[in-house]
Amino acid sequence: MLKGLKSLCVVVGTASALNAAPASASTVIPVESDFFTTAWSFGAPFVRDAGRTSIGVSTPAPFLTGGAPDFGFEETTYFTFNFNPGDFTGAVPSAVLEVGTVVRPFGTGPNVSSPFAISAHRVTGDPSGIDGALSSGAGSYIDFKTTEIGAVEDTVSVTGAGVVQWDITSLVNEWIANGDTNFDYSVAMTGRVGNPADTGSTGFFHAFVNSGEGTGTAARIIVVPEPASLGLIMIGGLLVARRRRNA
Repeated sequence: MLKGLKSLCVVVGTASALNAAPASASTVIPVESDFFTTAWSFGAPFVRDAGRTSIGVSTPAPFLTGGAPDFGFEETTYFTFNFNPGDFTGAVPSAVLEVGTVVRPFGTGPNVSSPFAISAHRVTGDPSGIDGALSSGAGSYIDFKTTEIGAVEDTVSVTGAGVVQWDITSLVNEWIANGDTNFDYSVAMTGRVGNPADTGSTGFFHAFVNSGEGTGTAARIIVVPEPASLGLIMIGGLLVARRRRNA
């Protein structure tokens, strides 16, 4: 699960293609935005991005602060990608969301749960429309996270800083098949699933890398050749080998 360098990307393709495809055969699609929403220790507008080295995720009510139905103190990270379904000719066999993580400024002590289960969700609206208001209503981050965060694509238990991966193959193939008709090209990251009941001393994940810091860990989608393209490459190689044998 942890693989070294800090980065954020979605890897699309087969394992063999990822290992065999040369760098020139890959296409990089950049992230449009990444940020998190929270009322924890912050005033309005409750949307945090620029100026922070990391962006967070928490349980719905960290330190038992803020309860149902709004869970106002819940930290949710959003990743939006500059995705173009027209770049694909059909479904891909594998799509992995890969996210670089770091230790939070307040450390890894009693404030941070380890392990911490993080879920990648599809979203049904554009997170850039969040105005940050700490009250339910059109545009507020409370309204968005209670109405626009959809089904869980994958949940992973994170134990420390490094690179973590989530399987979002089904979601990416829906992006390819349907465009953004039913949802935005975004993923929401939450701590709603798989974490034990908050005890008042835990409830936070360490942190995701903030791409706005310009540290070389910006979000991206790395697309490798689709099966049809890979097959053509293999067929071409066989034809060349045959010609050499016949020569």
